[in-house]
Amino acid sequence: MWGERTISAKPGMSKAQVGIEYIVLVAFLLIVITPVFLYALDSSAMSVRTARSREVVETIAIAADSVCSMGGGKTSVTVYMPYGAEHYVIGNRTVKLGILIDDSVGESFARTMCNVTGNISLNEGYASIPVSMLANGTVLVGGP
Repeated sequence: MWGERTISAKPGMSKAQVGIEYIVLVAFLLIVITPVFLYALDSSAMSVRTARSREVVETIAIAADSVCSMGGGKTSVTVYMPYGAEHYVIGNRTVKLGILIDDSVGESFARTMCNVTGNISLNEGYASIPVSMLANGTVLVGGP
């Protein structure tokens, strides 16, 4: 009949041998492909963490510049703190965030128009960070 196919082994090969060779081939391909897939997954996770850390410092710096340019006031920004946040520096017109990348720490930073100071939480997840201006003209990010 049309469309019917039967598995036929090469002359001198049994159907069991063909099946075993097929299983061995598939296993070999899985062994080769798995490390490549895991490496790609790890690289993707590092890229996302790096992008999120840049987003955090840029969002905070933009909010600080906004408060500074208005000559005072108060605002709040919501940021997603990435996994692996190790340390931060908020001061001297700079916002820096260090994140763990493999076995080292990389830093993202942004410059601000005014002097900044403050504290932020390094816990992974969304955080609402208040940004306001102190009486001396310094922009306070988070808490004192």
